[in-house]
Amino acid sequence: MMKLHKNPLKFAPILLSLIVLAMGGCHTAGGPASGLSTKNEVVWHVLSDIERMNPYLSNDEAATYVQGLIWENLTTQNPRTLEFIPNLASLPQESPDHLTWTYSLNRGAYWSDGKPVTAADIIFSYKTVSNPLIINASSLRGYFNPGLDSAYYPNGDTTKVALHFQKYRFDLAYIINYVKILPKHIFDPNNLTDKISWSDLHNPNSKNQAMADFANAFQDEKIGRDPKYLIGSGAYKFMEWITNDRIIVQKDTNYWGRNLPWGEAYPDRIIFKTIKDQNAALTALKAKDIDITENLNASQYLNSLDTATLKGVKKDTVYMNAYAFLAWNNSRPLFKSKNVRKALTMLVNRDEIIHNVMHDLAKKIEGPVMPTQPNFDPSVKQPGYDPEAAKKLLAEDGWTPGPDGILQKMINGKMTPFKFTFQVNSGNEMRKQILLVVANQLKKAGIDAEVSAIEWSVFLENQKTHNYDACYSAWVGNAGVEESLHQLWHSSQIPNKGSNFYCYSNPEADRLMDAIETEPDKAKRFEMSHQLQHIIVEDQPVTYMSSPPFFLGWVDRFDNFELINGRPPFVVPEWIVRGSGVKRRPGAAVMSMNPAERTEPKQ
Repeated sequence: MMKLHKNPLKFAPILLSLIVLAMGGCHTAGGPASGLSTKNEVVWHVLSDIERMNPYLSNDEAATYVQGLIWENLTTQNPRTLEFIPNLASLPQESPDHLTWTYSLNRGAYWSDGKPVTAADIIFSYKTVSNPLIINASSLRGYFNPGLDSAYYPNGDTTKVALHFQKYRFDLAYIINYVKILPKHIFDPNNLTDKISWSDLHNPNSKNQAMADFANAFQDEKIGRDPKYLIGSGAYKFMEWITNDRIIVQKDTNYWGRNLPWGEAYPDRIIFKTIKDQNAALTALKAKDIDITENLNASQYLNSLDTATLKGVKKDTVYMNAYAFLAWNNSRPLFKSKNVRKALTMLVNRDEIIHNVMHDLAKKIEGPVMPTQPNFDPSVKQPGYDPEAAKKLLAEDGWTPGPDGILQKMINGKMTPFKFTFQVNSGNEMRKQILLVVANQLKKAGIDAEVSAIEWSVFLENQKTHNYDACYSAWVGNAGVEESLHQLWHSSQIPNKGSNFYCYSNPEADRLMDAIETEPDKAKRFEMSHQLQHIIVEDQPVTYMSSPPFFLGWVDRFDNFELINGRPPFVVPEWIVRGSGVKRRPGAAVMSMNPAERTEPKQ
């Protein structure tokens, strides 16, 4: 799905992405009389190891947390106002037709190996994302519909880069900033991309051998693991990755942007600690072996983390612009029928799940746009819980009870029982528990659903390759922002590991998505968006479940700590460890839960 990735360092524009659960690490507790460590590092719990380090080849949110500390975007966003501010480049100058966006390079920016960031790096980065042969970048590339036409030096000026698009899009400012800028001298030392024209990049059948050679090299597994490729311009440098244990990034003391607004990098190290079991993570938090987890489940949060008696630990909930859903693989024979998908939704008692599993701490969601977004249509409602009506729909579709009570139907000349498997990422006990409840609800109607917990990387790959029957997943977006639904729901995003992993296809929905993106009039866009939301929900390619909060627990040893409406809901590089001797940078923003007490640096 659309991967709205938030830069935990500087809040790059958020793209929709899979909710990855939890980050963290291990350190030795103890220290002064408070009993809290003064070690100038943050141990951030993650529930699963990340998919890949390369920001173009990964699609999980945990990876974006790490990547956002190492690599940067052309511009960034103020974390409170979400206004764009300069970063690797200036704010853009737009042409009158809004198709050409020209950026002036920040000539003080350089990579962690000491080489300067150049306009060639920017052109290289956008060429790489546009290469149709880099299959694993298809999710990121999906943002660029109807297409980045070219990137070039305007009037031959190598201190600037112009990005030209084929058609107008209402969200180009966000689309452009989805791409993290990579160093050309690291990823393309033989200058293969110089031999690739933009016409080649627009033609997946191009015979240009350089395009294929570069794609093969860029997708090599070592690109996402070998430290020599993990060179960025961000405030932190890659230090270590031990699979299924930890990833460590270390502050770059020569970081070029440390004096920019929101350029703070106070902790010396940030350790992403993988703990796959939620109970083990809770134990680690209580022992202060991790500093922060966003992966507690509702029961742990309410019943197992008593911060009134547990000295030095705090907890809170933060609602994100996120929704969870049951994804039905629409390409599978069992789920091709719209009536079947509707029936499945009517067999799921979401109220029971929210009450019993999530302790009434989640909010029901009805469609693909969140209530926090300006184009939300409150009249969109998916079918409610109605088992009897669901059974009638299934009977009308030809499903009848078999000898064992399981529904069956003749499909492609073969009597097929209504049996399938839900996939869920291992370690997320709340998701697993929800699916077990759903399976029990479906069983009452003669549907046999099993639940299989698998490794996160396998879970993601199975989604991308459509190697699953059904699964529990979630998308995260940007509160207050009108977002395109193209990447998540357009049929063009089904092949090549696109974000439409549920394989939803409706020509009218496609037409509306295409029209919405190129419509400059907001009122007209919203009218079409409302139509689109109704069509998608009527088709029920997924069952919308709820908007769950993040159940947070953290060790109270940091100043400058604040919870915000972002992804993640905090900015770790701004934290200052009490007793570490680190001082707030003069002129930097002061964090406060009370907006009246905040100060912001002059831009």
